[in-house]
Amino acid sequence: MIYLNQKPQIGVVIALFFVAVASRFYGIWEWDLVNDEYFTATRAYERYASIINPAYYSLVVLTYKLFGDAEWLSRIPAFILAVFSIPVLYFSWSRNIGRNAALFASGILIVSAWHLWFSQYARFYIGVLLFSSLAYFFFFRAIYVEKLSNLIWAMVFSVLAVSFHVTAIFVPVSVAVAYFAIFLFLKNDEYVNLRNIKIYLVLCLIAGVLITPVLYMVLDRWVSTRQTWGYGAILIIPQLVKYIQVPIVITALFGWLVLLRKDRVAATFFIIILVVPALFLIGSASFMAISPSYAFYILPVVVLLAGIACEEVRKHMAATHSFVVSAVTFFLLIATLLPGFASHFLDRTSFNFDSVVRFVDDNFQENDRVLSFKPGFAFPDGRAIDAVPFISFERDNTVDWYKELQPLLEAENRTWIIVSSKRKPVASGLERWLFCNAKLVWQKYAVRLDYEVNGYQVYLVSDKTKNSQETSMCTQGS
Repeated sequence: MIYLNQKPQIGVVIALFFVAVASRFYGIWEWDLVNDEYFTATRAYERYASIINPAYYSLVVLTYKLFGDAEWLSRIPAFILAVFSIPVLYFSWSRNIGRNAALFASGILIVSAWHLWFSQYARFYIGVLLFSSLAYFFFFRAIYVEKLSNLIWAMVFSVLAVSFHVTAIFVPVSVAVAYFAIFLFLKNDEYVNLRNIKIYLVLCLIAGVLITPVLYMVLDRWVSTRQTWGYGAILIIPQLVKYIQVPIVITALFGWLVLLRKDRVAATFFIIILVVPALFLIGSASFMAISPSYAFYILPVVVLLAGIACEEVRKHMAATHSFVVSAVTFFLLIATLLPGFASHFLDRTSFNFDSVVRFVDDNFQENDRVLSFKPGFAFPDGRAIDAVPFISFERDNTVDWYKELQPLLEAENRTWIIVSSKRKPVASGLERWLFCNAKLVWQKYAVRLDYEVNGYQVYLVSDKTKNSQETSMCTQGS
């Protein structure tokens, strides 16, 4: 049995807490809002009263009421939740997987680029992660400890996770699948508490009947938006592995093999709560736009398995080596994660969307228009901008870009087009249209140590560029 019931050291918890505070708060007030942060910052008062995903918006509204309405303050709830998620992971799971394994897991979480990013990102993801981690903890304890309170707390934290984002419903759903598998194949294990498992499975049947109509409504509304920014069923799992980071995933795989050898019940529980969300991503990505970030709640599980692997190596080397030397797997893993961790800050300090705004502002003429694929483009002085209505995401290949952008060529005024630069290229139709009808007038890329690409390009459509290219590439449909 993996349950060890070791008390965590309060000094370690405090040290982890302050490391988390320092790394998560640095520069949080300085970075420009990106992507969906703009909607959180500007529409929190509108969305916090909704019955769907209200939790983070409610925290943002509370923050605004306490500290003012500066847009960067919308990140404060994410920062606070992220800071506490690290010692909470250690404090809780050290009682299940052991003090050192939980310590290693918490250290890995601190340098996780994905966790760091959402720690300073004004969206709901960190709230989902924190409460999902606690839900998983109590669900796991409910297998081994007969107290019904473990099950009750697991469901409470599951509801809290869902209140941040509805996709967290796959936390209790995946646990139900894991419990069912344990009931079918491992119920004779001497440590398994069948009473809690049976109670939860019955509750899931009842809850499934009650909430399925609500979930169907949410899914129907989601699909009806016809958004096309997803990665697709084939690429979404590789993208998820990339977000979690390959070294963590590989180490976690070895951690799971350790569990499989020592405790089949724990190994079954962990693998199923990872596989079910992965299947959800694959299945839903085949007919709707969905991001790997919607499975962000599995990050603590993967990190815990990585911590178990690090501890297993340490135990085998402890007899002949000091703690620092025997923890070689942990330190090697941290070393591989540092480029991504450092790149977060290098990116933020070397590049800012304000640079794009300033360039357009300096060269803007009366009656010019702006088509910005980044939401929230606004001049510093607050003057009105003639903005082209949103068309789609710049990497959407389902759009007929020639048809959609033709009005820009027929208009007499100039148009500034702002496009993000990433490793994934823009839609081929948009790329051809820009080549034929616009001039690249400004571009800049952030400085990073890893393989990520982040930057912006500014194109200008004017009388001099309209129909200036006479090549076969500029023929519609080529």
